[in-house]
Amino acid sequence: MSPDKRVVIVGGGMAAARLTQQLGAAPAVTVTVIGEEPHPAYNRVLLAGVLAGQYPPEVITLPRPPAGTRWLGGTRAVRLDRAARRVVCGDGRTVPYDTLVLATGSSPVLPPLRGLLPPRGGDLPAGVHAFRTLDDCLALDRDVREGAREAVVIGGGLLGVAAARALARRGVRVVLAHQGEHLMERQLDAGASALLRAHLADLGVEVHTECRVRSLVTAPEPGGSGRRATGVRLADGYALTAQLIVLACGVRPRAGLAADAGLALGTHGGIAVDGALRTSDPHVHAVGDCAEHDGVVYGLAGAAHDQADVLARVL
Repeated sequence: MSPDKRVVIVGGGMAAARLTQQLGAAPAVTVTVIGEEPHPAYNRVLLAGVLAGQYPPEVITLPRPPAGTRWLGGTRAVRLDRAARRVVCGDGRTVPYDTLVLATGSSPVLPPLRGLLPPRGGDLPAGVHAFRTLDDCLALDRDVREGAREAVVIGGGLLGVAAARALARRGVRVVLAHQGEHLMERQLDAGASALLRAHLADLGVEVHTECRVRSLVTAPEPGGSGRRATGVRLADGYALTAQLIVLACGVRPRAGLAADAGLALGTHGGIAVDGALRTSDPHVHAVGDCAEHDGVVYGLAGAAHDQADVLARVL
């Protein structure tokens, strides 16, 4: 009797969870998931509802993996050894595979703001958050609970609008600064964007389009343990005070692990895949926000689910 086929999935997000569920009933397949986040897989689309206080975090948890799945949460994959077909983890473990699936998702883009990061790198100042993960959401919630009442959201795309709406529903005074001509220009035309802007205004959100934030204003934390955001300065010199700064300036595919292993990347920085979600290595596939097919990185939950379904049939 031949041994089970070992499928290893790097990434514990929505695409990985969907693929794991689809492979759960497959005979002669064992699945290991290496997830960097410590939480169980969750529905990222509903993060704004958690931030708005509509429901607690556990409500957005996705179904548990099928029995027999090995789920390594809070574990970071740091290197792919393609010759030996194994994944090297940050804690020293190695996980062998017959087929590897990269579902590493995407990372938030940090805007080039003066004062955002120390000259030699380091952590963001206190009060400054991306809005991409459950930890980002919980950090924003904590700041609101601790008394933050003014926020500047930088970026008027899908995530920026969702964050602005959620914070406004929590009673925070929100200014939304967007560099483009209208909100959510990738999804909406000018007319629909105007309706969205009116809706945000009804919630108390102050929207500024064609508005560029130039720098972050900070002050020393009590006790000298770092710096805390106190506002932003716009390109025209105008200053806005805020205890919360939300960075929603877009995302980019997390393809560093693949690039370091010598896998081909697409024109937009995603992991290049064919119609079977196969990378330039026939033993490695990619799905979700990290994958680029025919020059397109979809970055949408529906597309990630479709890719996971296709790959499950392929495998």
